[in-house]
Amino acid sequence: MKHTRLWVAAFAALLLTCLTGICACAAEVRPLEATPAKVDLSNGTFCLTIPDPEHVDNGGFFTARLFLEDRYDAAQVRSLAPGDTVFMNGRAWTVREIVVHESEVPGAEACYEVCPEENYGGYLAFEPGADGTLRALIDDWVPVSPAGEVKVMLPLPDCFAYVSVSAGEEDDPAGADAFLEALRMFGDFNAYNTVCVFEDRQLVSVRHSSYPQGPEKDWPGLGEDAAASSEEIPVWKFFHGDPDLLETAVITGSTLDCEAGPIPCEVTEEEKEKLRTLALRGVVTGRQSDEMVTGGTWLYSFDTPEGKHIMTVELYRELLVGPDGMYTYSVSPSAVSE
Repeated sequence: MKHTRLWVAAFAALLLTCLTGICACAAEVRPLEATPAKVDLSNGTFCLTIPDPEHVDNGGFFTARLFLEDRYDAAQVRSLAPGDTVFMNGRAWTVREIVVHESEVPGAEACYEVCPEENYGGYLAFEPGADGTLRALIDDWVPVSPAGEVKVMLPLPDCFAYVSVSAGEEDDPAGADAFLEALRMFGDFNAYNTVCVFEDRQLVSVRHSSYPQGPEKDWPGLGEDAAASSEEIPVWKFFHGDPDLLETAVITGSTLDCEAGPIPCEVTEEEKEKLRTLALRGVVTGRQSDEMVTGGTWLYSFDTPEGKHIMTVELYRELLVGPDGMYTYSVSPSAVSE
């Protein structure tokens, strides 16, 4: 009996050692820490969000809310194995498999696709970043972390350059007037589609694309989930609006020309009420196609009476224009009669 007890105790100790070893082997990979206090906001390249575009005409300034892309240690990512955990945009994913996509450029870092244990129909990966680090890629947007804020007084310096990107094509650099007009019209400059450069405390350039918009409030976002989900998504949520502000919103319209850009157009009172009903009570019913167009769409801007941008609804041939294609929608008859 004594020998049996000793054997059981030894087996338990061995089992505990093995389990401890397994746990020790399961790694956690998190973004490299960046201390905002050590970031030089007066010089550098940052992701940019502008939360107060209304102050351009009401105060002569705007706030540059600055972010840095989340960076990861390349050696840690290369060592990822099944069972490890990676943290992206504050969410933990358990690695089921890592797929390595070698670069076509000799000597360049590979891209590491993460296939998670969790159910997710999107794309998670690490791709080459700056200074030998890697950055996370979620679908087509890059997670960021706050770096600080800078109050930008107008006018902008003479050397300022604004570059607009549409459907992957980059326009020729323009000046401050074009940038401020785009900011007034759209107000969708955010850290996932806008990059800026500061030199000696001056904002010297902004590069902005209308896509991507970044994560939804309850990420993973609408995108593919909207096409596959049986849940009907409100139009106001699809376009990142605030339903509490839409009843009194001022609605203006424009057409998007592939060469000239947005061209203002008149919106009748009857059209405004239909658009308001669509925004408040319409629902997205599914994705029609992955077609993307560079012009011929109608843009309807919803702003507060004070001039703060709420959202922009984009339509193309009776379809909603989303970040990844065209979506169908419906408005219930009762909602229209109201």
